[in-house]
Amino acid sequence: MDQLDIIRYFAALILVLGLLGGFAVVARRAGWMGPMPMLDRWSTPARKRRLSITETLMLDPRRKVVIVRVDDAEHVLLLGADREQVLDRAPAKDEPVFEPLAPDALDAEAENPGASITRLGQSQ
Repeated sequence: MDQLDIIRYFAALILVLGLLGGFAVVARRAGWMGPMPMLDRWSTPARKRRLSITETLMLDPRRKVVIVRVDDAEHVLLLGADREQVLDRAPAKDEPVFEPLAPDALDAEAENPGASITRLGQSQ
């Protein structure tokens, strides 16, 4: 075993350890800790967040309007290069719940099989 082989082994070891460390950083940031969250000492415990950004709108390169939800209130903020300003405060709206609905046409067809459906641009 010569000196070149030893250098090659250490370079391979450093490469593998670097790849494992990089994967650990990506997994921690993406929340992939899975069944072992106690191993990630920098992560926050699983809980509902109190602060969230609902929507943003760029006005120009220096200013934007942001709707921020804090607990049960929404705040409209104007963020600029030199200052921030609260434009409005209001109670937060309930988040919509989407439920699948049966199409009305199928219900009408099932109740009255002889009826026809008129579409736009067609006459009966």
